[in-house]
Amino acid sequence: MISDKVVVQDLVHLLKAHNVRHVVISPGSRNAPLSTSFLNDPEISTITLVDERAAGYFALGMAQQLREPVAVCCTSGSAAINYGPAVTEAWYQKIPLVV
Repeated sequence: MISDKVVVQDLVHLLKAHNVRHVVISPGSRNAPLSTSFLNDPEISTITLVDERAAGYFALGMAQQLREPVAVCCTSGSAAINYGPAVTEAWYQKIPLVV
């Protein structure tokens, strides 16, 4: 099932329009609509990793190897800060990581 929330549909379409074909998901209750939409979109490959820090580095490695943008998706609150070290590394190496 793809989310019926317009903003979620818009975000998925926007990512695809910018050639994002891979998403690493750290699931939670608040990002469930996004996670569901990514998981059910045939044009997007998803990996699910519960630990956000590991997910960030996994996505960084994917982006390095694939030489294309990879997105990460987590729940709200302090979860996103766990992507910080991988995001910093991506910034300095100029690797396309979408948060």
